[in-house]
Amino acid sequence: MRNTSAGGKAEGLQKLDFYDIALKLFSWAAFLFVLAPIIIVVVVSFTSKEMISFPPKGFSLRWYYAFFTEPPWMENFKNSILIATYSTLLSTSIGTLAALSLKGKTRDYPKINTVILLPMMIPGVILGISLLMFSGKIGLYGTVWPVVLAHSLWGTPYVYMIVSSVLQGIDPALEDAARNLGAGPAKTFLLVTAPLIKTGIFVGALFAFISSFGEFIMALFLTTGKTTTLPVQIFTSLKYDISPVVAAVSTFFIILTILFVGTSVALTGIKTLRSH
Repeated sequence: MRNTSAGGKAEGLQKLDFYDIALKLFSWAAFLFVLAPIIIVVVVSFTSKEMISFPPKGFSLRWYYAFFTEPPWMENFKNSILIATYSTLLSTSIGTLAALSLKGKTRDYPKINTVILLPMMIPGVILGISLLMFSGKIGLYGTVWPVVLAHSLWGTPYVYMIVSSVLQGIDPALEDAARNLGAGPAKTFLLVTAPLIKTGIFVGALFAFISSFGEFIMALFLTTGKTTTLPVQIFTSLKYDISPVVAAVSTFFIILTILFVGTSVALTGIKTLRSH
Protein backbone atom coordinates (compact mmCIF):
# COMPACT_ATOMS: atom_id res chain seq x y z
CA MET A 1 0.00 0.00 0.00
CA ARG A 2 2.82 2.39 0.87
CA ASN A 3 4.54 1.70 -2.47
CA THR A 4 1.29 2.39 -4.30
CA SER A 5 0.80 5.63 -2.39
CA ALA A 6 4.38 6.71 -3.02
CA GLY A 7 4.03 5.89 -6.71
CA GLY A 8 0.85 7.96 -6.96
CA LYS A 9 2.53 10.95 -5.33
CA ALA A 10 5.52 10.66 -7.68
CA GLU A 11 3.22 10.52 -10.69
CA GLY A 12 1.32 13.56 -9.41
CA LEU A 13 4.56 15.49 -8.96
CA GLN A 14 5.64 14.58 -12.48
CA LYS A 15 2.34 15.86 -13.89
CA LEU A 16 2.68 19.05 -11.83
CA ASP A 17 6.23 19.59 -13.10
CA PHE A 18 5.08 19.03 -16.69
CA TYR A 19 2.25 21.57 -16.40
CA ASP A 20 4.56 24.04 -14.68
CA ILE A 21 7.17 23.74 -17.42
CA ALA A 22 4.53 23.97 -20.15
CA LEU A 23 3.05 27.10 -18.55
CA LYS A 24 6.47 28.74 -18.31
CA LEU A 25 7.27 27.90 -21.93
CA PHE A 26 3.93 29.28 -23.09
CA SER A 27 4.45 32.45 -21.03
CA TRP A 28 7.91 33.02 -22.50
CA ALA A 29 6.62 32.34 -26.02
CA ALA A 30 3.80 34.87 -25.57
CA PHE A 31 6.24 37.38 -24.09
CA LEU A 32 8.63 37.02 -27.04
CA PHE A 33 5.73 37.18 -29.50
CA VAL A 34 4.77 40.59 -28.10
CA LEU A 35 8.31 41.86 -27.55
CA ALA A 36 9.92 40.75 -30.84
CA PRO A 37 8.20 43.35 -33.10
CA ILE A 38 9.13 46.12 -30.66
CA ILE A 39 12.77 45.03 -30.63
CA ILE A 40 12.84 44.87 -34.44
CA VAL A 41 11.41 48.41 -34.74
CA VAL A 42 13.95 49.80 -32.27
CA VAL A 43 16.88 48.08 -34.01
CA VAL A 44 15.75 49.17 -37.49
CA SER A 45 15.54 52.81 -36.35
CA PHE A 46 19.35 52.92 -36.14
CA THR A 47 19.99 51.83 -39.73
CA SER A 48 22.15 54.03 -41.95
CA LYS A 49 20.36 53.04 -45.17
CA GLU A 50 17.55 54.89 -46.95
CA MET A 51 15.08 52.01 -46.68
CA ILE A 52 13.80 49.93 -43.78
CA SER A 53 15.68 46.65 -43.62
CA PHE A 54 16.32 43.99 -41.01
CA PRO A 55 18.92 43.32 -39.89
CA PRO A 56 20.00 46.96 -40.34
CA LYS A 57 23.10 47.74 -42.35
CA GLY A 58 25.29 50.19 -40.50
CA PHE A 59 24.57 52.29 -37.43
CA SER A 60 23.34 55.87 -37.52
CA LEU A 61 21.22 58.39 -35.63
CA ARG A 62 20.31 60.24 -38.82
CA TRP A 63 16.65 59.21 -38.67
CA TYR A 64 16.23 60.56 -35.15
CA TYR A 65 17.83 63.78 -36.34
CA ALA A 66 15.41 63.83 -39.28
CA PHE A 67 12.46 63.38 -36.95
CA PHE A 68 13.44 66.34 -34.78
CA THR A 69 14.48 68.65 -37.63
CA GLU A 70 12.26 67.99 -40.65
CA PRO A 71 9.21 70.35 -40.65
CA PRO A 72 6.39 67.85 -41.37
CA TRP A 73 7.36 65.58 -38.49
CA MET A 74 7.88 68.34 -35.94
CA GLU A 75 4.70 70.19 -36.93
CA ASN A 76 2.66 67.03 -36.57
CA PHE A 77 4.43 66.23 -33.30
CA LYS A 78 3.39 69.65 -31.97
CA ASN A 79 -0.17 69.01 -33.16
CA SER A 80 -0.23 65.70 -31.29
CA ILE A 81 1.09 67.33 -28.11
CA LEU A 82 -1.46 70.17 -28.37
CA ILE A 83 -4.41 67.87 -29.04
CA ALA A 84 -3.35 65.42 -26.33
CA THR A 85 -2.99 68.27 -23.81
CA TYR A 86 -6.44 69.72 -24.54
CA SER A 87 -7.99 66.26 -24.58
CA THR A 88 -6.34 65.34 -21.28
CA LEU A 89 -7.57 68.51 -19.58
CA LEU A 90 -11.12 67.87 -20.80
CA SER A 91 -11.05 64.15 -19.98
CA THR A 92 -9.59 64.73 -16.53
CA SER A 93 -12.17 67.37 -15.66
CA ILE A 94 -15.18 65.36 -16.85
CA GLY A 95 -13.92 62.01 -15.54
CA THR A 96 -13.06 63.36 -12.09
CA LEU A 97 -16.34 65.25 -11.71
CA ALA A 98 -18.30 62.17 -12.82
CA ALA A 99 -16.49 59.96 -10.32
CA LEU A 100 -17.08 62.43 -7.50
CA SER A 101 -20.75 62.94 -8.35
CA LEU A 102 -21.43 59.19 -8.40
CA LYS A 103 -19.62 58.45 -5.16
CA GLY A 104 -21.98 56.60 -2.82
CA LYS A 105 -24.96 56.81 -5.20
CA THR A 106 -25.85 53.18 -5.81
CA ARG A 107 -29.24 53.87 -7.42
CA ASP A 108 -28.12 55.82 -10.51
CA TYR A 109 -24.63 54.34 -10.69
CA PRO A 110 -25.24 51.49 -13.22
CA LYS A 111 -26.98 53.72 -15.79
CA ILE A 112 -24.54 56.64 -15.65
CA ASN A 113 -21.58 54.28 -15.45
CA THR A 114 -22.73 52.63 -18.69
CA VAL A 115 -23.10 56.01 -20.42
CA ILE A 116 -19.57 57.08 -19.43
CA LEU A 117 -17.97 53.80 -20.53
CA LEU A 118 -20.05 53.46 -23.72
CA PRO A 119 -17.60 55.33 -26.03
CA MET A 120 -14.93 52.71 -25.32
CA MET A 121 -17.28 50.04 -26.69
CA ILE A 122 -17.99 51.92 -29.95
CA PRO A 123 -15.51 51.34 -32.81
CA GLY A 124 -13.30 54.30 -33.60
CA VAL A 125 -14.43 54.25 -37.24
CA ILE A 126 -18.04 54.90 -36.23
CA LEU A 127 -17.07 57.66 -33.81
CA GLY A 128 -14.77 59.21 -36.39
CA ILE A 129 -17.42 59.31 -39.12
CA SER A 130 -20.09 60.61 -36.73
CA LEU A 131 -17.88 63.40 -35.42
CA LEU A 132 -16.76 64.23 -38.95
CA MET A 133 -20.35 64.86 -40.01
CA PHE A 134 -21.14 66.73 -36.78
CA SER A 135 -18.07 68.99 -36.94
CA GLY A 136 -18.79 69.79 -40.59
CA LYS A 137 -22.32 70.95 -39.77
CA ILE A 138 -21.24 73.25 -36.93
CA GLY A 139 -18.22 74.64 -38.78
CA LEU A 140 -15.45 73.12 -36.66
CA TYR A 141 -13.97 70.82 -39.29
CA GLY A 142 -10.38 71.78 -40.01
CA THR A 143 -9.66 72.77 -36.40
CA VAL A 144 -8.21 70.69 -33.58
CA TRP A 145 -11.47 70.63 -31.62
CA PRO A 146 -13.17 67.67 -33.34
CA VAL A 147 -10.07 65.58 -32.63
CA VAL A 148 -9.93 66.85 -29.04
CA LEU A 149 -13.58 65.90 -28.52
CA ALA A 150 -13.07 62.48 -30.12
CA HIS A 151 -10.04 61.68 -27.97
CA SER A 152 -11.85 62.91 -24.87
CA LEU A 153 -14.56 60.33 -25.48
CA TRP A 154 -11.93 57.63 -25.00
CA GLY A 155 -9.85 59.44 -22.38
CA THR A 156 -12.69 60.25 -19.98
CA PRO A 157 -13.47 56.59 -19.12
CA TYR A 158 -9.82 56.02 -18.14
CA VAL A 159 -9.88 58.94 -15.71
CA TYR A 160 -13.32 58.01 -14.43
CA MET A 161 -12.43 54.37 -13.72
CA ILE A 162 -9.15 55.20 -11.98
CA VAL A 163 -10.54 58.02 -9.84
CA SER A 164 -13.62 55.94 -8.95
CA SER A 165 -11.36 53.11 -7.83
CA VAL A 166 -9.37 55.49 -5.62
CA LEU A 167 -12.55 56.98 -4.16
CA GLN A 168 -13.81 53.54 -3.19
CA GLY A 169 -10.69 53.03 -1.12
CA ILE A 170 -11.15 56.19 0.93
CA ASP A 171 -12.44 55.70 4.45
CA PRO A 172 -15.74 57.65 4.74
CA ALA A 173 -14.90 58.31 8.39
CA LEU A 174 -12.24 60.80 7.31
CA GLU A 175 -14.74 63.01 5.50
CA ASP A 176 -17.29 62.57 8.29
CA ALA A 177 -14.71 63.69 10.83
CA ALA A 178 -14.00 66.83 8.79
CA ARG A 179 -17.71 67.67 8.61
CA ASN A 180 -18.14 67.06 12.34
CA LEU A 181 -15.35 69.54 12.97
CA GLY A 182 -17.27 72.21 11.07
CA ALA A 183 -15.83 71.94 7.56
CA GLY A 184 -18.26 72.52 4.72
CA PRO A 185 -18.46 70.39 1.56
CA ALA A 186 -15.94 72.54 -0.35
CA LYS A 187 -13.45 72.66 2.52
CA THR A 188 -13.83 68.92 3.12
CA PHE A 189 -13.07 68.24 -0.51
CA LEU A 190 -10.04 70.55 -0.64
CA LEU A 191 -8.50 69.44 2.66
CA VAL A 192 -9.46 65.75 2.79
CA THR A 193 -10.72 64.27 -0.49
CA ALA A 194 -8.51 66.09 -3.01
CA PRO A 195 -5.18 65.14 -1.38
CA LEU A 196 -6.30 61.51 -1.25
CA ILE A 197 -7.32 61.29 -4.92
CA LYS A 198 -4.67 63.53 -6.50
CA THR A 199 -2.47 60.56 -7.41
CA GLY A 200 -5.42 58.81 -9.06
CA ILE A 201 -6.27 61.96 -11.01
CA PHE A 202 -2.68 62.29 -12.20
CA VAL A 203 -2.45 58.63 -13.25
CA GLY A 204 -5.79 58.90 -15.06
CA ALA A 205 -4.53 62.01 -16.84
CA LEU A 206 -1.40 60.12 -17.93
CA PHE A 207 -3.48 57.33 -19.44
CA ALA A 208 -5.74 59.87 -21.17
CA PHE A 209 -2.69 61.62 -22.61
CA ILE A 210 -1.17 58.37 -23.91
CA SER A 211 -4.52 57.35 -25.39
CA SER A 212 -4.84 60.65 -27.25
CA PHE A 213 -1.21 60.93 -28.33
CA GLY A 214 -1.20 57.51 -29.99
CA GLU A 215 -4.77 57.43 -31.35
CA PHE A 216 -4.97 56.93 -35.11
CA ILE A 217 -8.38 55.81 -36.37
CA MET A 218 -10.50 58.80 -35.36
CA ALA A 219 -7.66 61.22 -36.13
CA LEU A 220 -7.50 59.84 -39.68
CA PHE A 221 -11.09 60.99 -40.27
CA LEU A 222 -10.95 64.28 -38.38
CA THR A 223 -7.55 65.81 -39.13
CA THR A 224 -6.65 68.01 -42.09
CA GLY A 225 -3.31 69.17 -43.48
CA LYS A 226 -2.87 71.73 -40.70
CA THR A 227 -4.03 69.48 -37.86
CA THR A 228 -2.42 66.17 -38.84
CA THR A 229 -1.22 64.18 -35.85
CA LEU A 230 1.91 62.06 -35.59
CA PRO A 231 0.16 58.66 -36.00
CA VAL A 232 -1.56 59.90 -39.17
CA GLN A 233 1.78 61.17 -40.48
CA ILE A 234 3.32 57.75 -39.81
CA PHE A 235 0.53 56.12 -41.82
CA THR A 236 1.01 58.58 -44.68
CA SER A 237 4.76 58.02 -44.70
CA LEU A 238 4.34 54.24 -44.82
CA LYS A 239 1.83 54.63 -47.62
CA TYR A 240 4.08 56.59 -49.96
CA ASP A 241 7.68 55.89 -48.88
CA ILE A 242 9.02 53.37 -46.39
CA SER A 243 11.50 55.62 -44.62
CA PRO A 244 13.40 54.50 -41.49
CA VAL A 245 12.30 57.73 -39.84
CA VAL A 246 9.02 55.90 -39.18
CA ALA A 247 10.94 53.39 -37.06
CA ALA A 248 12.61 56.26 -35.20
CA VAL A 249 9.22 57.88 -34.49
CA SER A 250 7.80 54.52 -33.39
CA THR A 251 10.74 54.06 -31.02
CA PHE A 252 10.03 57.51 -29.62
CA PHE A 253 6.42 56.42 -29.04
CA ILE A 254 7.61 53.28 -27.26
CA ILE A 255 9.96 55.22 -24.97
CA LEU A 256 7.28 57.81 -24.19
CA THR A 257 4.75 55.11 -23.33
CA ILE A 258 7.22 53.26 -21.10
CA LEU A 259 8.05 56.49 -19.26
CA PHE A 260 4.39 57.36 -18.73
CA VAL A 261 3.35 53.87 -17.66
CA GLY A 262 6.43 53.57 -15.44
CA THR A 263 5.56 56.89 -13.80
CA SER A 264 1.99 55.78 -13.12
CA VAL A 265 3.15 52.43 -11.71
CA ALA A 266 5.71 54.17 -9.50
CA LEU A 267 3.13 56.64 -8.22
CA THR A 268 0.56 53.97 -7.45
CA GLY A 269 3.26 51.85 -5.80
CA ILE A 270 4.36 54.74 -3.60
CA LYS A 271 0.72 55.42 -2.73
CA THR A 272 0.20 51.77 -1.74
CA LEU A 273 3.32 51.72 0.42
CA ARG A 274 2.27 54.90 2.19
CA SER A 275 -1.20 53.50 2.85
CA HIS A 276 0.36 50.50 4.59
